[in-house]
Amino acid sequence: MIERRNLERSYKTGHTETWVLRRINLTIREGEFVTVMGPSGAGKSSLLNVLAMLDDQWRGEFYFADQAVHAMNRKQRAELARRRIGMVFQSYHLLDDLTVGEHRSASFVQGHSEVAAAGPGCGCT
Repeated sequence: MIERRNLERSYKTGHTETWVLRRINLTIREGEFVTVMGPSGAGKSSLLNVLAMLDDQWRGEFYFADQAVHAMNRKQRAELARRRIGMVFQSYHLLDDLTVGEHRSASFVQGHSEVAAAGPGCGCT
């Protein structure tokens, strides 16, 4: 389960602070599918980067599988993300010579065992 309480994220440019996420409360239960939609600049990518633990410049509480991510140091967060989080980016940089299943296996080899192992029944070959 993923739970965010009072998530806030801003970017500073000079003396200006631009808020992209303010007071976001979000719970995603195990097995639940979520779609993030909105216009350009609404904070979708910022939210996904925070949830994937790629961005650590946020405020608020963050629980992942009942672990307090907000209380972890950068190394602990990176290890948790490496073991439990998998991302397919908009520019996904797949290798032309590999099948979908081979790409999934490559993810498995890189340490995303729980994410990659969840896909054997997906019909990917």
